[in-house]
Amino acid sequence: MTGPGEEAVRLPLAYHDVAVACSYHLASAAAVAALLPHDRGRPLLRPLPWPGGRTVVAVHAFRYRTVTWTGADGATRALAPYGEVGVTAGVLAGPAARGGGRPATGGFVLQLPVTSREARDLGRARWGLPKWLADMDFLDAPGRQRVRLTEGGTEVLTHTVAARGPAVRGSSSRTLWSVRAGRLLETTVPVLARWQARPGSGSATLALDDHPVAAELRRLELSPEPLAAFRALEYRSTLPEGRPLVPVTSPPVPVLAGSDAVLGRFTVTHPGTAPLPQYPPASVPA
Repeated sequence: MTGPGEEAVRLPLAYHDVAVACSYHLASAAAVAALLPHDRGRPLLRPLPWPGGRTVVAVHAFRYRTVTWTGADGATRALAPYGEVGVTAGVLAGPAARGGGRPATGGFVLQLPVTSREARDLGRARWGLPKWLADMDFLDAPGRQRVRLTEGGTEVLTHTVAARGPAVRGSSSRTLWSVRAGRLLETTVPVLARWQARPGSGSATLALDDHPVAAELRRLELSPEPLAAFRALEYRSTLPEGRPLVPVTSPPVPVLAGSDAVLGRFTVTHPGTAPLPQYPPASVPA
């Protein structure tokens, strides 16, 4: 997370300027349940129920353009901009997971590739997130956003969202669970956003390619057509420390090792432009 002379990142992180496109897909509840943490065989999280033995999995494409934190001297520090693709299972956490109290709904992150080693290492160390380094090429067009995710020269997936129409503003919080240091970690993320939404077929597509991670997602029986898709015209959030909960005894879900480069490829294309690198070309391996 830090090198010689570098200051450790202090939480919370403030995400001031984020582009987000997401879609919600049906998947096999049994296949998702097999990836969720348990304690001595007792499930700690359960897939959100859907008819026909199905559940809901979200695919998010993020471009984090401004991410800051406050140093020990009170000065503002910043992470390098980065792209991220999240695959998150919708889950229910009951009293066994939370040490009593009311059940809660949220997400358990299954895959979380990013375009910077800094973001990868921070996510792994502080939240136990399944982050790995990848290349991402985004298209940002009126009414449509797309990301092509590549690792090691092999296509992983292409995710396209075509949400449009009136925007709705709202503030809420997202609850995410992960496993860190042998315990279930619960992180509550406050979000302020302005969304465009579009339900049903045609709002997004998810195409899986031939990469091993794509094969893992294919085993979840993800539907290529979504239940709904959303696009954020404005998105701000705060990422705090997680709250350690109960022990987890299940083996960790394997995380792709991936490249150990400092940066992956991170480009954005707008209508009528060539791909615009978000990092200096000399800093990204050919």
